[in-house]
Amino acid sequence: MPDTVRVFGPAPLKQMTDYSLRAHQATIDLWVRDFKVKPLVPPVVKEVSTAGMTAEDEHVKVTAAIVKHPPMQPALAYRFDFHDRSVVFSGDTAPTEAVAKLARGADILVHEAMYVPALEAFLHDRIAQGTPVRFGDFVAHMKTVHSPVEEVGRIAQESGVRTLVLSHLTPSIETIPEETWRRAAAQQFKGEIVVARDSMVL
Repeated sequence: MPDTVRVFGPAPLKQMTDYSLRAHQATIDLWVRDFKVKPLVPPVVKEVSTAGMTAEDEHVKVTAAIVKHPPMQPALAYRFDFHDRSVVFSGDTAPTEAVAKLARGADILVHEAMYVPALEAFLHDRIAQGTPVRFGDFVAHMKTVHSPVEEVGRIAQESGVRTLVLSHLTPSIETIPEETWRRAAAQQFKGEIVVARDSMVL
């Protein structure tokens, strides 16, 4: 690990970071002793609870926006502006104009996406198998914390990004064709649409 680590995110990030270091202290001590590396300097933790610029150095400027993922408050989206490109990550969120505003003029918007028909079919199947959840309650919850893919397309079009990357797909069922995701987003977005997969490089 590098000598110094900077960590940015919503509260209780410092508490979680401190806990994680304590949980791995024995392993860290072993690295220091057996691999003869420098002791890990505790990370610089900056808790972010408002929209605006969160960090900047000679390589990148990071800007945050508040998004909707109740009961988590605040939930954050991030924009990374490099010298040659800009990328926005929505994080988990219901549709919100905050993401469209944050992504305005960016090269890439990576946005979570939910395909409601497949989610409802999946849930009906699980309930039929005995999963103890009420259909209406579950769907209502999912719609308060995630974004239907058609709305994601609208947000991308409004922001003017060149490329929309659909990520954190709900439901995460491999049998949903990529074209199904793209077609739903393309109802509103006219740019390039990529369906994210693990280990993908753009």
